[in-house]
Amino acid sequence: MKKKHISVLLILLVLLMIMIFYLSSQPADESTLTSGKFCHFAARMLFRNFQSYEAEIQKTIIDGLTHIVRKAAHFTEYAVMGFLWYLLLRKRRNNIILSISATAFYAASDELHQRFVVGRSGQISDVILDACGGCFGVIMAFILLCIVCCCTDRNVLEWGTWKK
Repeated sequence: MKKKHISVLLILLVLLMIMIFYLSSQPADESTLTSGKFCHFAARMLFRNFQSYEAEIQKTIIDGLTHIVRKAAHFTEYAVMGFLWYLLLRKRRNNIILSISATAFYAASDELHQRFVVGRSGQISDVILDACGGCFGVIMAFILLCIVCCCTDRNVLEWGTWKK
């Protein structure tokens, strides 16, 4: 891989890590407000006449959407991270294990970081969800590279690495 491509992937990975750290640094009230704004918007798009529903029903819908949105965000952030780690490490031996391990390690450190933020807590279930997202991202990167390499007529050297 060209040094330019490696630099771009590294910059994207660092920016993603900074974004995750920033979002995890938000106190619980601020984080809930951020999620809540998105969920109110989504509820208005998903449910016809959402504004005319009773306040209790609106709250139930928003609470359900908030849980789904937060968990989907965890999974997606770490899927992208796993994807980027795999692309960076794809020429190394044990690239899949290294990519998933790096993603899971960052997820664990992020949850530990949240334990020191007002109103937040680190949860093992989020680390597991993040690691699953990382696995998904690694699998998607691997499949994408397989397709690209098959289309460009490259030979497989060993599991996950190719040469022209």
